[in-house]
Amino acid sequence: MFQQRREQLVSRIKQQQIDGAILVPGANMYYFTGLQLKQSERLTFAMITANNQLYFLVPQVEVNKVDTSNGGTIFYYSDEEGPAQTLEQLTRELGKLQTIAIEYDSMRVKEQRAIEKLTYQSICDIGASIRELRMAKDPHEIQLMRQAVKIVEDSLEAILPTIQAGVSEMDIAAQLEYEMRRRGSEGTPFGTIVASGYRGALPHGRASTKKIEKGELIVLDFGSIYQGYVADITRTVALGDISPTLKNMYQLVKQANEAAIAAIKPGMTAHQIDTIARDVINNEGYGQYFSHRLGHGIGLSAHEEPYLMQQNELVLTAGMTFTVEPGIYVKDIGGVRIEDNLLVTENGYENLMTYSKELIIL
Repeated sequence: MFQQRREQLVSRIKQQQIDGAILVPGANMYYFTGLQLKQSERLTFAMITANNQLYFLVPQVEVNKVDTSNGGTIFYYSDEEGPAQTLEQLTRELGKLQTIAIEYDSMRVKEQRAIEKLTYQSICDIGASIRELRMAKDPHEIQLMRQAVKIVEDSLEAILPTIQAGVSEMDIAAQLEYEMRRRGSEGTPFGTIVASGYRGALPHGRASTKKIEKGELIVLDFGSIYQGYVADITRTVALGDISPTLKNMYQLVKQANEAAIAAIKPGMTAHQIDTIARDVINNEGYGQYFSHRLGHGIGLSAHEEPYLMQQNELVLTAGMTFTVEPGIYVKDIGGVRIEDNLLVTENGYENLMTYSKELIIL
């Protein structure tokens, strides 16, 4: 799997007359090499060359994580030695290069300063090529995403009885994260959002010490990670009776979510799908309260391409996966968001999520 992905990348870099692509720890390194690390104070990177050679520069403490069964040469250093001599060894191995490519979006100054010691003439960004390759998910990736979705949906069902008056948002977030962990999630891809009452008007209202009260809507936006792949769900629930205004906001967001999803198929653009949802909300006078794009790609990263938003004329194709998450956020009143994870199929779409979007009143 990883070898096949590297071959696709090698084809791209050859076309662009690039001698090698350098990947730092993160989603792209994992996608092409299987090595799952996070950026730290220890210099780490992988390099894939135009002749499909794979090199790793890693600290000694991480050597056992590197799988070279599909090829690859490891250059490692101890904490005491530092990476300088090892970097020189790699430089001699690679020889003189013309052009190397790096990840402009991910590489830190620390790593860029280090690779300046390699012998090359010019440097460019490999990001666009990688983003294009990663947008189309294969059946194995989709299966992992299905499992991640099951984790979030089952966890949401498990914690609903704990949402009661007097319970803090942080308590609910902690329970959600515990339920996901016990179902196999490797962690959370972003800070869990539990935003109740007036705090629901904050699109990124991370869980706080605020206590939940009756008559409030509670926005629950959280994610799981299963074997590297992310699910991202939002549901908004009510504790007791809520006002007609809040009920109307909820129904509008639900209509916008459903209208956008129904239009998903190959050939539609990201802009068009965003517009369909936005028009539902605009037509009822709430347009100014829908303050973000409709959705974002999802996979190894919680946010990746494609982005469903205005002026993005990217054409949808089979295999793309992304969220659809319209919202309305009114200061001092509250907020509503409903989010599903979608897969573009050959003839339309599949909603990877099955959890009800009817208003749940606890």
